[in-house]
Amino acid sequence: MENSDPLLERVREAQTAVTAASRSLEDAVGEARLAGATWQQIGTILGVTKQAASQRFHETRVYNASSLDQIQKELQQIADEVFAALAHSDIERVHALMTYAAARLLSKRKISKVWHSVIDSVGPFIEVQRSVIEWTGSQYVLTFRLRHDHGEPVGQIAFNKAKKITGLVIYLDDSTELPW
Repeated sequence: MENSDPLLERVREAQTAVTAASRSLEDAVGEARLAGATWQQIGTILGVTKQAASQRFHETRVYNASSLDQIQKELQQIADEVFAALAHSDIERVHALMTYAAARLLSKRKISKVWHSVIDSVGPFIEVQRSVIEWTGSQYVLTFRLRHDHGEPVGQIAFNKAKKITGLVIYLDDSTELPW
């Protein structure tokens, strides 16, 4: 049978349709989850258990293009909020964006001390110059470069799936390997 045979062409077209339908289903599940649908609701619609739905689509939710775009925007907004709060010495606001465990580990005193050390070393904060968001398989990591009057500190913010901060590191230069 030749590769151009009509029967093989039908197989190719059917596979293309299955792939497109699968992507459409992944996008629909991701959008439903972002809107608040539970795994139980999704599983019921698909005729599977909530555990089966979660296992099949959990990671897909992170990687489909539309939801990843939305997640990146949300995490960037949170990061911008963190640095705006730090610039105004509003450590309470920074803590409100963290998990309970992270807030205990990164006390207000520690955060204030580190931020003042950054300001003393490189001058007043101007803006988040560049950031990249990645999914590591267990958390989101936003790697950033800040712009200050006399330098460009770098660092990372780790987020859990609920978009709460689980870790924050800032280095005065990019010679140190970042943790996540």
